[in-house]
Amino acid sequence: MTTEENKSNSDRGNRSSALLRAASKVGGWTMLSRILGFIRDIFLARVLGAGPLADAFFVAFKLPNFFRRMFAEGTLTVALVPVLSDERQKSEEGAHAFLNAMATLLLLVLTLFTLLGMLLMPWLLYLFAPGFADEPDRWNMALELARLMFPYLAMISLAAMAWAVLNTHKQFAVPAASPALLNVAIIFAAVVLAPSFDNPAVALAIGVLLGGFLQLAIQFPALKRIGWVPRISFHFRQDAIAETMRLFGPAVLAIAAVQINILVGTILATMLESGAVSYLYYSDRIVQLPFALFGIAMGTALLPTLSGHLSRGDHAAAGDDLRSGFAWLTWLVLPSVVGIIYLAEPIIVTLFERGAFTHTDSIATAATLQAYAVGLIAFCWARLFASACYAGKDARAPMRYAAISVAVNIILAVIFMQFWAYVGLALATSLASFVNVGLLYLRLSKHYGTLFNTDTLRRLSTAAIATLLMFFFLYGFDHLIWSFPAAGDMARFAWMGASVAGGIAVFSVSALIMGERELLLRFLKRKKRAS
Repeated sequence: MTTEENKSNSDRGNRSSALLRAASKVGGWTMLSRILGFIRDIFLARVLGAGPLADAFFVAFKLPNFFRRMFAEGTLTVALVPVLSDERQKSEEGAHAFLNAMATLLLLVLTLFTLLGMLLMPWLLYLFAPGFADEPDRWNMALELARLMFPYLAMISLAAMAWAVLNTHKQFAVPAASPALLNVAIIFAAVVLAPSFDNPAVALAIGVLLGGFLQLAIQFPALKRIGWVPRISFHFRQDAIAETMRLFGPAVLAIAAVQINILVGTILATMLESGAVSYLYYSDRIVQLPFALFGIAMGTALLPTLSGHLSRGDHAAAGDDLRSGFAWLTWLVLPSVVGIIYLAEPIIVTLFERGAFTHTDSIATAATLQAYAVGLIAFCWARLFASACYAGKDARAPMRYAAISVAVNIILAVIFMQFWAYVGLALATSLASFVNVGLLYLRLSKHYGTLFNTDTLRRLSTAAIATLLMFFFLYGFDHLIWSFPAAGDMARFAWMGASVAGGIAVFSVSALIMGERELLLRFLKRKKRAS
């Protein structure tokens, strides 16, 4: 191998380890947030259970969260980061002028949208929960809670713009840590406020608003550290703003394909038995942990990295990083899929089965979780591939593919719910996501070639074998060493901890023996030096 080839391989390895470090930083903070999220959901399950009050709260909470995911956290980020990367290549002063005008425009639009949303909330509720219309109690509770929580959308959307700016500057910690504040605020509301309220769901809604305020407030010191202090500016006639809007429009559907599919399930679930909405919510919360920890983390790290390469015209480096991100993401997610499917019932029983949440609720939620887990790897791939498209300012193709995916989901959901009720809704969401992923992959392969080169295939083979060995361990542990305890919170948590820790250990040791020892050592060495 020549010196030039050695240097090229070293550069690819360095970029790959840098990408993995960025994703691990996002994933580490996300892990903390998700742990707090599980604690939050334990308190929600204890306070609300899985009946009409819980259904009303979750539908009301889904309204601002749906619009946040549609228009802010995902879509605004993928539209803003590539444009901001280009503006920074020209000058930081011009980039700040663009950001001031963009922030002012966003504030005006959000204020108007929030007021209209609260005014038109009955029509929105008809759209999101048509099954509640014939049940006055659930309808009135959901309407009150939705109006109370809707201003959360404005606060979190402004925070999301700050996250995009910080990510462009390769500052990932504050954006990744911010969601933890929402969980802290809701836990505070459940523990401190709820006992004083006749309707505990109202106390939890106040916690949501407090969480939104904290998430926005924490951004300003971080923005100041990178040199941008937001200011009011009405200079909207800028090419950069027009470019952002051009990307933003098609991105609304494309980046939110998974959320639209989940929303379809929620709408149809309101037409099923009481508790169906809650089963979908609790199971989705479990799937969201590895999705956020790996899929969102890798997509978040990859977007500014690819945008920077493409702004400089380095398409070869962009292709290498995309392949590396795809391989590492699959390597990390595959064992999560198998683990969640196998451990679904113990996970739900351990986390939620107490208070108003019964064993019958656990069985129903576990079956729904398994159906969602089937599509977990597709959810993660879709996030990564969409980020790659937006880094190249390609918004229209993902929009078309998302529309196809949503149509497939609706058709499958209507069919499957006739046979498997709420489990069929979750399964339809999973299968529709694979359609989206397949179309995105075909699009990217035209620009970057196949993602399955020699290094990628080797890493995927390593992950598959290590995952199989992990499954054998989980099966043997459950059947030969220690079966899941029938009762006792401490024993259940101990069993889950031993199963998860043992599974991770078996997978990690097996993978390291077979695969990426050199790259992981480079990653750990650089991370230690950076700290």
